[in-house]
Amino acid sequence: MGAFQRFANKRGCLDRVEAISLGQGQGPIAEKMIHSALTSGNWVFLQNCHLAVSWMLAMEELIKTFTDPDTSVHENFRLFLSSMPTKVFPVTVLQNSVKVTNEPPKGLRANMQRAFTEITSSFFEHHILGHQWRKIVFGICFFHAIIQERKKFGPLGWNIRYEFNDSDRECALLNLNLYCKDGTIPWDALVYITGEITYGGRVTDAWDQRYLRTILKGFFSPETLQPGYTYSPSGVYYAPESDELEQYKYIENLPIIDDPEIFGMHENANLAFQRQETITLINTILDVDPCSSAQQGAKSNDDIVCELAELILAKLPERLDMDEAIDTLFIKDTNGRINSLTTVLAQEADRFNNLLKVLRMSLITLQKAIAGLVVMSEKMDRIYTSFLNNQVPTHWANSAYPSLKPLSSWVRDLTLRTSFIQTWITRGQPKSLWISGFFFPQGFLTGVLQNHARRYSLPIDELNFRFSVVPAYRDEEAVCEALRTLPIGAKQNMDEEDGVLLQKMFCLFRGLSFSDCPKTSVSFGSKLKVT
Repeated sequence: MGAFQRFANKRGCLDRVEAISLGQGQGPIAEKMIHSALTSGNWVFLQNCHLAVSWMLAMEELIKTFTDPDTSVHENFRLFLSSMPTKVFPVTVLQNSVKVTNEPPKGLRANMQRAFTEITSSFFEHHILGHQWRKIVFGICFFHAIIQERKKFGPLGWNIRYEFNDSDRECALLNLNLYCKDGTIPWDALVYITGEITYGGRVTDAWDQRYLRTILKGFFSPETLQPGYTYSPSGVYYAPESDELEQYKYIENLPIIDDPEIFGMHENANLAFQRQETITLINTILDVDPCSSAQQGAKSNDDIVCELAELILAKLPERLDMDEAIDTLFIKDTNGRINSLTTVLAQEADRFNNLLKVLRMSLITLQKAIAGLVVMSEKMDRIYTSFLNNQVPTHWANSAYPSLKPLSSWVRDLTLRTSFIQTWITRGQPKSLWISGFFFPQGFLTGVLQNHARRYSLPIDELNFRFSVVPAYRDEEAVCEALRTLPIGAKQNMDEEDGVLLQKMFCLFRGLSFSDCPKTSVSFGSKLKVT
């Protein structure tokens, strides 16, 4: 919105702009606004069209009337539309419009260049606080760039991907100007408004909020105004000591590839990001140029896909049936309540059954489509292409748990997961639980807390987890075999008194060292699957 207002002001039309943010019930208001502007020559700006799905058809019909001979359109009338990427936006409107794509820049340098392109010299240089003002403004812009770029690290950066945008930075700078106009800096108020409202209002995760407050202090605090202060240990990132906006163009010489240290992260985070970028590039290439069997004597694509479908169908386990569950799973406590983990088990079984149903039906339909018995739909065609590229079809991934494995490994992993659930159903709760094998691990963790809360009559909201890594190494296949062969009800030397034992957990940013267990010793910077 800020960029649009600057554009309108530059054209001398800011006082004739009428804007509305679309949403539920806003369609009729927007129609009246457009009809009025057609005769008055005002500009109309409809924001967030992607939020008014049901009104898009009506908007398309309204725009079509602009070309009718009976419709009088003022020569100064303009209609501006903004939308996130969406499939419901009318194609005819797009085809007959001037389109502008506004994407966030990539990299700290590009982010800072964009920020200082939008800041006027009068706003930056002419302030009662002088040099302190310029350092504070630079810090806010750098903070905004940091939280934007941290999204590229995925869950390592933020637990939830937040859509920060330029309007957040503009709002923070306007608040800064408002509170500092008398020449004093109310740090407590500014930090609270910036960290808890302007940016924090978008953050819903408690740990993300904690990080946001922490990183804000590194760019927006009294310490940042001290001479020689740098934003990173290497000293590459800092606020210049100059009083002129021209001197701040040093940001053009910032590294093209951002050092993880400025994000407070290890080099491993950058490796994970680069790996994901490579996967995205390869997938894009495969989408443009899918595999083909053009070599003489090679199997046809149809033969390859049919054989793979048969192989996967043969490996798919049968439906998980809770009616086969062992009686010990339904033992009630003194208050007549069933173990919470049994409820978790039933929910997991339902989720896996739904996934198996999707897989089985799509595989059978795909085989029929290749044989010409049914029409090859768009969905089946995408599955066909995914099989050729050893990728998990999107249709399957949308019905499954999060996974980065290729198709062959994904199918093997699915059989192990269902085997784990089936063993739990028929032989009782395992002594050690496969935490990453759950469809919804959060539900399992909640069940553990609920069991503890019931046992000790404590409020579940006051409980949290304490972790202890057991110095023991077990091979993955050996663990699965032990779960199938262990006598029911047998006592083990690792039975827990409270809580649960977990296995097959993936740890990031951790260092482990057990003198009696060399296979679990790993230095920081390496990756290890903890079993």
